[in-house]
Amino acid sequence: LAFQLAQRGFKVARVWSDVVGEDIKLHAPKELKMEFVATIDHTTGAVEETVQAIRALDYTLRDVIVGCETGVLLADILSEALGCRTNGTQLSNLRRDKFEQTEAVRAHGLPAAHQKLCRNMSDVEAFLADYKPEPFKAVVKPNDGAGSDGVSICNSREEVIEAFERLHGATNALGLENGSVLLQEYLRGDEYVVDTVSRDGEHKCVAIWKYDKRVFYGAPVVYYGMRLMTLGTGGEPYLEGMVKYIFGVLDALGIKNGAVHSEIKVENDKPRGPVLIEANCRLHGGDGSWAPVSQKCLGYSQVSALIDAYMEPSKFGRLPIAPSAKLGYGAWLTVRSPVGGVLKSINDERLDKIRSLGSFISEYAAFPAVGATIVQSRDALTVYGALNLASTDEEQFEADYKEAQLLIDAGLFEVEC
Repeated sequence: LAFQLAQRGFKVARVWSDVVGEDIKLHAPKELKMEFVATIDHTTGAVEETVQAIRALDYTLRDVIVGCETGVLLADILSEALGCRTNGTQLSNLRRDKFEQTEAVRAHGLPAAHQKLCRNMSDVEAFLADYKPEPFKAVVKPNDGAGSDGVSICNSREEVIEAFERLHGATNALGLENGSVLLQEYLRGDEYVVDTVSRDGEHKCVAIWKYDKRVFYGAPVVYYGMRLMTLGTGGEPYLEGMVKYIFGVLDALGIKNGAVHSEIKVENDKPRGPVLIEANCRLHGGDGSWAPVSQKCLGYSQVSALIDAYMEPSKFGRLPIAPSAKLGYGAWLTVRSPVGGVLKSINDERLDKIRSLGSFISEYAAFPAVGATIVQSRDALTVYGALNLASTDEEQFEADYKEAQLLIDAGLFEVEC
């Protein structure tokens, strides 16, 4: 986001929130590194000091836009305090607290998952006493985490208890302590992403992705990738309903401006329809590595649409309500490791085979250096980059997608265990 803003000629200052970890501050792909006109460190409770530091900059302030998950709450606070385009702070808790988020969706009259926020074992027992699906399956996850960090798919009461004990009091991927743990029904069906951008309450769906998640060497929720969808895609009758549902979710959360990355599930042939997993009130993550696919296949991305919404509203106004015209078939694939250990080498032969595929368009290489320790991929936070495919030829795209996944599964890394 910051890089594309700078490319369009805007001066960008960054404000670090009081909850952002040092590892996140250092996390930026080298090809997206840029010079900020200022860096301001916000400290807990010092809103007025941060506001004054922003006002003291030698530039006219245009907008405050959230950069990543740890900035969601602060962006609400600062945009409101500075009189910028804002979602306000009245409903801010719904944009980070996944439990309250789902309850707000339920109160809005939309389908929502059965759940309980657990702070102790008594809460866990109460959930288990009330939740008895056959066959048993439940989700245990941090209430304010990100990605699939700490998410457990549990197949028994005992696994639920073990997952709760493992998460409760631990530090999650955002550097926050899990004071509470969210227990939810396991939503069956296919999983999708609906990415949106809003301006003054006008919502636009700017991408629909269908997740390809599989069991990977015992890990239950490993991202293999995601395919870009458009309304009218064959065999996908629920896409239009998903968009309508998510627009209702945005209203329930008080979203009038900005980007939201929502995950939902739809169980085929069931009257319940789409059900929210969670809405992340910022851009789709992954360092924007997926954006080239959207740009190639739709002519825009969530990043470009967000900038348009804030800076060039006439361009935002010309975007469709939801993507229906497709310029090509596209997908984003993760680079996974089936093994862990000290990295000896990268299998260039397999990697070059992927790069030579007719659908290959770009890559985001987050490969560790030789000699570094890597872990077996088990969630969204333990993958090592991404590969993007797009083609106007559906048959070639499907063949290339299958071939690339096989090469990745065969292993791109050689390690010493």
